[in-house]
Amino acid sequence: MNAIVTVAPFWIAAVLILAAVLAWVLPPLFRRPPASHGPDRRELNIAVYRDQYRELEDDHRNGLLNDEQMDVARTELEARLARDACNGDPVAASAPARSRGLGMALVAVIPALALGLYLVAGDPGFVIQQAVADQAEQERERKVQEALARLEEQVDEALATLEQNVRDDPEDGLSWTFLANAYIARDRWQDAEVAYARAYAVMPDTPVVMSGYAEAMAVNAGRDLSGRPIELVREALLLDPEDPKALEMSGIHAYQNREYSTAGYFWNQLLRQTPEGSPAHAELSAMVRSARALGHTEAFGGPGGAPADAAVISGRVELATDLAGQAEPGDTVYLFARTATGGLQPLAGLRTRLDQLPVDFTLDDSLAVSPDHVLSNHESITLVARVSRHGDSEARPGDLEGILEGVSVGRGDVRLVIDTVRP
Repeated sequence: MNAIVTVAPFWIAAVLILAAVLAWVLPPLFRRPPASHGPDRRELNIAVYRDQYRELEDDHRNGLLNDEQMDVARTELEARLARDACNGDPVAASAPARSRGLGMALVAVIPALALGLYLVAGDPGFVIQQAVADQAEQERERKVQEALARLEEQVDEALATLEQNVRDDPEDGLSWTFLANAYIARDRWQDAEVAYARAYAVMPDTPVVMSGYAEAMAVNAGRDLSGRPIELVREALLLDPEDPKALEMSGIHAYQNREYSTAGYFWNQLLRQTPEGSPAHAELSAMVRSARALGHTEAFGGPGGAPADAAVISGRVELATDLAGQAEPGDTVYLFARTATGGLQPLAGLRTRLDQLPVDFTLDDSLAVSPDHVLSNHESITLVARVSRHGDSEARPGDLEGILEGVSVGRGDVRLVIDTVRP
């Protein structure tokens, strides 16, 4: 019934359009022809014969016709006049009748033709399907709103219970922590910071409390992690290097300070804990790619403060003097870290232009192509620097290349020279 009501406007509009077409086409066919403003055929014939009769009289007076000829001509003229005056105009009389017949035919044919064309060339079920889809979408939205309302009620009930719990036992650090998270769910960050402060006072060595407290303080300070918030985050990571909130905020703090490689490192650590295929995994992957891209804009860049135990290789890439004339300044330079066995997928990669050489570089896990295929899984690797004459990373004959094998992970004084031409 609701679907029928929904499609009713479509059929009403269709009928109105059809009525407008008929109103435009039919009136001229049903309208009675207007009275002629000129002489009709009978009057015109009489006028012609009258002129001819005057001409006969003039000819008779002038002696061109004798009395006998005049009588014969007059008799013949009167006979023709009588014959023509008695005949009507059948064409004019039948025209209105034919027009009305055509109009009645169009009244029947046009709607039938329009409906037939719609049934053949159109999609009669589309309107119903669309109406049903719209109705289903409205029903889904209604259910979502109802679910959200129930969730709000549940959060309110849980919030009231937790508030009562901390009033009954102010030393219950776990209840203070739950209460802080409930406040965050209601976007009450000031209350969340107070609750986390009470939880931290009771449980000062709990990483999740420390990182949660740091987040609440940072949000209330305009999302500024500097000062006490980042100190709490670092303390949390010392106690638990895999604390998710601490890893996330460490990456955000590094990103805000333009330490893009460090940001990518922390977010990569968090990415390992995130289920693949989840929205959070996709978002984190995008954040890591963004950090890498920004790191590439400053030649090769560097971690600018990666943790001491991070897997890092740093050094300088140079172009051999005798090859300087064999490439253009704008040619792309790629640097890859590959496994010692020469696997096709690089462990990490960077990119710059030839006119930036010589340039310092730093490779770490934040630049990994895959979070499960990183430098920290290896003791030594192979470094490849290549000047691409075509702009892509695929090796081609004529590219300039330098290879350094057996590079220890953690080494910081690497010198890689591009000194050969690929055959």
